[in-house]
Amino acid sequence: MIRKITFILLFSLFFIPVRGFSYQKTMPLTDKEIIERLTRLEEGQKALEKEQKMFREEMNERFKGIDKRFEGIDKRFEDIDKRFEDIDKRFEEIDQRITDLVHTANTMMVVFGGLVVAMMGLVFWDRRTLIEKAKEVTVRHIETESRVIKVLKELSKSDKKLAEVLRSFGLL
Repeated sequence: MIRKITFILLFSLFFIPVRGFSYQKTMPLTDKEIIERLTRLEEGQKALEKEQKMFREEMNERFKGIDKRFEGIDKRFEDIDKRFEDIDKRFEEIDQRITDLVHTANTMMVVFGGLVVAMMGLVFWDRRTLIEKAKEVTVRHIETESRVIKVLKELSKSDKKLAEVLRSFGLL
């Protein structure tokens, strides 16, 4: 325990600053020294102001260069905007062309459908008229044949050869 206390005391003596030991007495300055120091300070201040002015001018020149670069970039963006506008116009033209093609295709389909319907109507009409004519012709033919058969039947009563022929064909 004593060791710890001595260690703490020694540690505090070496590492805790004592203000009394650190004080140093300075010499009073004369007027001449004060004036010399003030003139050096003024010269240093003027040099700093000069450097600051040069630094400002240099920064202004750099900003002007950057402004020029941004103007060039702005022009590039304007050119890109014009290109996009041109592309938009092209897409609108293509859309219009596609719309026109769709309308043309629809018109062609309607015309083709109309032609198909007209052809179907013509075919059915022609078939109906053809069938009617065929019926008329067939009826006339049947009527004619039935008259001929009647005549032949009458003749077969008097002609035996004709009667045999008609029987062989199943007409008697």
